[in-house]
Amino acid sequence: MRPELARALLLALVLLASALLAPGRAIAQVTSVYLIQNSGWMEPFYVDPNAPFRPLLNALVAASNAGGAVVIADFDQDGQIPGRHSPHVDYRGPDDGAAIARAIAAIDLPVQPNGRLTDADFDGALVRGINTILDGHPGIIWLVTNNRNSPNNSQRVDENTADFARRLGSSPSLPVIVSYPVRMPAQGREYSATGLIVYGIAYGETAGAELRRLTQAPALTRLFSDPAVQLKPLDQAPLVFTPEATTTPGLAVSRTPDGRLRIEGVPGGRASSVEITGTLRSDYYPHVIDQAQVSLRWQSLDRLPGQDVAAAPLLQGSIEPSVLHRVAPRDVLQDVRIRLDVPRIDRSPGLAGWLQHDVSLHGTLAIDLTGLSLSLQDGFVAKMSQIAALDQLPAVFFDNRQVRAASATLPITLVVHFSAVPLILALLGLFGLLLVLALLLVLLRHEREHTVSLGGQMRRVRLRPFQSRTVALPDGRVFSVRGRSVGPPAVTERMPAEPR
Repeated sequence: MRPELARALLLALVLLASALLAPGRAIAQVTSVYLIQNSGWMEPFYVDPNAPFRPLLNALVAASNAGGAVVIADFDQDGQIPGRHSPHVDYRGPDDGAAIARAIAAIDLPVQPNGRLTDADFDGALVRGINTILDGHPGIIWLVTNNRNSPNNSQRVDENTADFARRLGSSPSLPVIVSYPVRMPAQGREYSATGLIVYGIAYGETAGAELRRLTQAPALTRLFSDPAVQLKPLDQAPLVFTPEATTTPGLAVSRTPDGRLRIEGVPGGRASSVEITGTLRSDYYPHVIDQAQVSLRWQSLDRLPGQDVAAAPLLQGSIEPSVLHRVAPRDVLQDVRIRLDVPRIDRSPGLAGWLQHDVSLHGTLAIDLTGLSLSLQDGFVAKMSQIAALDQLPAVFFDNRQVRAASATLPITLVVHFSAVPLILALLGLFGLLLVLALLLVLLRHEREHTVSLGGQMRRVRLRPFQSRTVALPDGRVFSVRGRSVGPPAVTERMPAEPR
C-alpha cells in the first residue's frame, strides 16, 4: 500500500472513532413520545372546527421534542377496537414537521362495534408507552388529555384511572412530571369541553434532566402563557439566588450563565469568611410557600489541596432571613445574606504548590427548607376549575399537602488566591544564592598577583585561590606558595631534599 493511501486510511479511522466516542446529542438522545387521547370525552376537540387542537399538537411537538426520535401515538383503551392496540403508533421517526403534521391530522375518534365511542385507559397508555414504545429506554412522554373518561365507564376504567394516579406519584422511575393546563372551549356533536391538560412525564433520570431543561427553554415558554406546573418532585425547591454585592473586601462575586455562584479572591493560607448579599426568587409554580425555616449547608466540595479528607465537613454557612412567610411564585426576596466560613486553605505540597497563584474549588450549597408548608395559588385553582373538575385530577396535583421539607441546590466555585510574596522571596533567595556561587566560581578561576616574602626576599607570584606554586631562589632555597580565598598566600619553605 502506498504511504499516502495508508495515511489517508488512518486519518479516516481516527475521525470515525472520534465521531463515535465524542459525547453529544447525536449519540445519547432522548426519545419524545406524544400520547394523544382519542376516546369519547375528547370528541369536541376533534369535531369543533374552531378548537385549535391539532395546531396545538403540532406546535407542542415542534417546541418540546428532545432531539431524538419522535413518536406520535393515540390512545383509548386497549382491546375495545378489534385488531387495533392502544396506544396506536401513528408516526415514528425523525423530527419531520410535514410527516408529523400528517400523522396528527390522521388521528380519529374510533368507534366500538356496539357503536359507542371508546373508553380511556391512562395507566395502560403510560405503561405500554414505556414498555413497548420506549422499550424501557429513557424518554419523555407528553400525554395530552382532558382528564375525563368516556361515558358509561366501567369499573375497570375507574381502577385504571386510580392506578395511573398512583403511578405518577409513587414511581421512582418517573422522577420529573410537569403539566400545562390549556383553556380551549370546544363544542362537539355530543359533548362539550372547556380545556385540556398536557403532561410532561420523564422516564429515567436522563430524561428528567432534559425535561427540566425544556421547561425553561424559550420554545415552551412562548407556547404556553403560564409556567409549567411542577408536579414532581416538590422536595427539590426551585429557589434561585442571584448575588448582587459582597461586604468582604477583595472579593468578586458573580453568577455564571449556568447558574453557578463564583467567588473570586478568597485568601489562601488563612481562615476567612465570605459575606454576600443578593436576591432569592421562588420558582415554585403554582405553589405558595406558606411557611418554612431556611438554612444553608455545604452539600459537596472538592478536597482541599494536600488533604486526604473531604472539605465539606470543615465549612459552615448561614443564610438570612431564616424564615419564609407567604412567598408566592416568582416573588423575589431582597437583601438575602449568605455567609460562608472558609477554613485555612494552603498551597499544594511540593514545587507545584509554590507555583500556584489560584486554585478553584467546586462544590454545591444546599438551601434547605424545613417545616415547609405549601399551598396552591388561588389564581391557579380558579383557572383549573375552568378547565377540569378538581376531583378528577390525579392526586399528584395535590401532593404538596404531604411535603414538609425541600432543598435547593446552588453550584459554587471558590477561587482561592495565594499571595505571590513568598514565591518572590524564594526566587530572590535562589537568585542571590546563584549569584554568590557565580562570584565564587569567578574568584576560583581568576589569577591574582601577590607580593610575598620568601626568606627575606620579595617576589611577585600569580595565583588562583587554593592553587600552589613552587618558587626557587638563586641561593638554592625552595618555597611552596599556596593561594587562599581571601588574604595573602601561605608560604612554606621546603627542604632541598623534598621532591619538587
